[in-house]
Amino acid sequence: MNRLVSLPDSTGFFEIRFESIGGLGAHAAGQIIASAAVLRMGLNGSHFSSYGSEKKGSVVRSFIRLAPADRAIRTSAPIEAPDVVVVFNGGLLAHPATIAGIRANGTLIYCGPEGEVPDGLKRLPTTTRIIRVDAQKIAIEEKSRPNAVLIGTLAAALPFLDKDMILQTLEDTFSGRHPEAVAANERAFMRGAEEFELIDCVGL
Repeated sequence: MNRLVSLPDSTGFFEIRFESIGGLGAHAAGQIIASAAVLRMGLNGSHFSSYGSEKKGSVVRSFIRLAPADRAIRTSAPIEAPDVVVVFNGGLLAHPATIAGIRANGTLIYCGPEGEVPDGLKRLPTTTRIIRVDAQKIAIEEKSRPNAVLIGTLAAALPFLDKDMILQTLEDTFSGRHPEAVAANERAFMRGAEEFELIDCVGL
């Protein structure tokens, strides 16, 4: 059953940028979040991605722009001042462009092992909420992919997103083409929503 969802700032857009490399599923993750928001939560939304090249391992950026149901989205410009940045590979934090433009009170979610605090995080304002999750480890253990884990973490980090509806969209996405992956993705999603760490005392 669909329900109407209110954005944190109902007068503007809520913008999410995924920073990844090819093969980790950032584009698919963006499609799932945007589809859940539009089809199940009553929001307006758009999603698109940009690719460094067609090679696996090249830089991928995926953009999600959400708005209240009564506000049209008439731009497809890249997101330069995101409310949330999700980094699918912690190594990308070495590049300033990965976190460029994130709002001072925004949220950064990054993939990394326990205890790893990359130097790149020191460029963030101290008001930024920083969340670490070992998406790669969880994905391997659950025979899933990092994007399922990170979708779960994102859903848990943003209370206005309906976690159950996002999970249902994730399941629906794979039930037709890869039904064998549905259970593994659900486990990875739930662990991503629970097994994350808030990082304190980082930034300028």
